[in-house]
Parts: sequence; C-alpha cells; structure tokens
Amino acid sequence: MDAATITIIFIILSALIAVVIRKIKKDKCLKDFRDDMVTLELLNGQQYRGELKLKSSGLKFNYSDFIEDERQLKFLSFLLYKNEYPDIQAVVRYHKDLTEEGKILRAEDFKQTFQPSRWRKFRRSTLNFLKIIKDAVIEIINMMTSNLSKTTPVGAAISSNDSQVNKMKNEVYNLVETSYEPLLEDYIGERVILELKRGNDWVKYNGVLKDYTAEFIELIDVDYGAEKSGKIDADLIVLRKYGIVRNLSE
Repeated sequence: MDAATITIIFIILSALIAVVIRKIKKDKCLKDFRDDMVTLELLNGQQYRGELKLKSSGLKFNYSDFIEDERQLKFLSFLLYKNEYPDIQAVVRYHKDLTEEGKILRAEDFKQTFQPSRWRKFRRSTLNFLKIIKDAVIEIINMMTSNLSKTTPVGAAISSNDSQVNKMKNEVYNLVETSYEPLLEDYIGERVILELKRGNDWVKYNGVLKDYTAEFIELIDVDYGAEKSGKIDADLIVLRKYGIVRNLSE
C-alpha cells in the first residue's frame, strides 16, 4: 500500500472518528434533564417551556402545544445553539411538570446521588483520574506518533498530515471532561448553598449537588420559589460563570 493510499484512508478514518466523538459527547448535566419537561430561563428574561432534546450542537425544546404570537405565527419548538449557552440563566425542571415515569426515574437517581453504589463510585474515581492525567496521556501519544513517523512507512505517511493528526487528537482530548474541581468533588451528594447571579444581585438556593462539568453545575431537590411565594420543588442547572457553590448546608 503506497503512501497516498494510506493518507486517504487515514483522512477518512479521522473524519469518521471525529463525527462519532461529536455525536456521543454531550454535557452530562444536561443529559440528566433530557426528555423531561423543563423551563429555560435566559439572561434577557425570556422563558421557554418544553420537552428537552439534547443534541451535540445545542438544545431543542418541544412545546406541549403550539404557541401563537401577536402576528398569529405558530411555534412548536425553540432551539438554543451551543454558542448561545452563555445566555442561559438557568434550566429548571419543576417536579410538578414530570410525568409519573419521570418522577420514578428521578427518585431513583436522587437515591443513587445520596447513596452511590460501589460501581458508581469506582466509575467516578476512574474518570476523575483520567481527567488528572490526560495531559500526560496526550504527551505519550505525541511521543508515539513522532516515533512511528521516523521508523515506519505508515507513520511517515501519517506524519505528513499533521493537521489531521492534531485534529483527531484534539477530538479525543476533548472527549474526556476537562473539569475536575477537588472542592466540588467533596460536596457531590451533599446539600449545599448555591449563589446564582441574577442581574446585579446574588440569590441563594439550597439543594443537593448532583454533578458539575466545565460549563454547568447541577443541583437537585431545590426550593426554587420566591421568598413570599411558598416552596416550589425543582432541579436546577446553571452556568458555572453565574453560579457558585459557597457553603455546605443541611
């Protein structure tokens, strides 16, 4: 097999791998709310309520019924693209909006958060370990590809396409979540106080820290009601740039 053929095959395989990785890589906090009825709150005050469908390029909210504006235009869904995530104030899952099946699944997930199984603990510990050492792993991969390029014809053909090699390595690199926060790890499954920036104010919410990613923090069993409106049970996802876990609570 000549170098040109190897190069073509490598480029095709790289493209396929990149497509697969983008397809499976979704924010794990947002994945917890998929297929549930949620309310999207944006920084500009707009709200959209619909069944959440999570795509690699953004979020889709399917309305339970069409919405009609003053011009009699009818809307059945709302799309929020990934580059618009910084506009999110919160994604709220009100318990009253869950189906009976959804309530059962949420209750099971809530129990696992408080009392994680050995497998769940092992999986989280393993993923956290990979997050810590992934820079070293990438360095090893770089050394291996460099060595192959000097010793084998296949390696030489691959090394002649540095842009494709780097693109594929970056896709694999980004597949592993980049966020590892030791302070937050200690509070997973614990009741905490979240401070959420709303305009010029910081509002405090009490809830159980379910998870976090590079972009989001997820709290469950939150009282999302205003001070004078009474208790409203909900689960909450907020951007880390606007939400900060400050305190352990009870």
